[in-house]
Amino acid sequence: MTTHFASTKQAARAAAAATAALAARGDLIARWRHDLADWPTPAVLIDAAHSVVACNELATTVGVTVQMTLELALLALAGDRGPPPSGPPRTGLGVRIHRVEAEDFSGWFIDAPDATERHGGKAQARISQRLADSNLRLQEEIRRRRFLERQVLSVAENEKRRISLDLHDGLGQHLTGLAFLARGLSDELKAQQHRLTGDAEWIVRLLNDAISKTRALARGLWPVSLERDSMADSIRRLAEDLESIFNVSCAVQVIAEPDIMSNVAAHHVFRVLQEAANNAIKHGAARRLTFRLEALGHDFVISLTNDGVAVDPDSLTGSRGLGVVGMRLRADALGAALAIEPVPSGGTEVSLTLPGVGILQARGRS
Repeated sequence: MTTHFASTKQAARAAAAATAALAARGDLIARWRHDLADWPTPAVLIDAAHSVVACNELATTVGVTVQMTLELALLALAGDRGPPPSGPPRTGLGVRIHRVEAEDFSGWFIDAPDATERHGGKAQARISQRLADSNLRLQEEIRRRRFLERQVLSVAENEKRRISLDLHDGLGQHLTGLAFLARGLSDELKAQQHRLTGDAEWIVRLLNDAISKTRALARGLWPVSLERDSMADSIRRLAEDLESIFNVSCAVQVIAEPDIMSNVAAHHVFRVLQEAANNAIKHGAARRLTFRLEALGHDFVISLTNDGVAVDPDSLTGSRGLGVVGMRLRADALGAALAIEPVPSGGTEVSLTLPGVGILQARGRS
């Protein structure tokens, strides 16, 4: 019985050792495969049984495959794909052979410095085809991503439009009705010279202020003025709304009027400026903002400068904030260049450069 247990333990140890040896051999081959992938010339790894256990992509271009015999691999590396010759192996095949000795592996590493040159035409054609295929896949991925980006922007715009209508036609009308009733109550108290007349008038003022802010929010979510007015007029209305909502000072300098033919493009430009203004006020504590529209050469530049905290350019690199990402997506949809830079005198400038955009008319400052 003792002998049986001992033999069982020995068999288990032998099995474990064999498994460890196979794992070590697998790890060694895996490391060699990694090295082979970066090898600059066709290269193969041969085991003690004279069989190819690994090869790089350059070796496959000249006809080498895994499990191929050593003789066939040498002929492929030498440029001869025909049947193996009888007699002793060929010599002077232009290959380098390196002995590989490890605890659980014995074999050879062989590379062929001249094989790529001899098979240059075929290898180059295959490489060119792979590059062309990769380029097509990349272009398709770019088109797919841009389509998804446009879909995201479209969904966002539709949702903003829905909320804008709800504010204007729902909350706005409700507040207007309350203001009407409050005005009637205030007038009646005033006629009676009631002591609460002042409070009633104060309520009327608050309701009218709420109505103004609700309308400004609705316009911000869906700038209807873009569909009937010019870009400059829409930016002026944006500046007025910012002053009303955030109690800041805004200036609009219109040196020239951009000829933006598409309403979609106009909305993208407006959203970039709107996001830049909101960021300046909420995150940069800006109190004064200046919008500027001007033509520079063949380009049109629309910029916003603020006196808030200067932006750190490094913090914008790879920024994943929805605001900055949205601005970049819209600029990309326009084919425009977006720049966000600190101003030497303090504050931040956000500029959107639209290439090839014409001018409607020249104007002065406002």
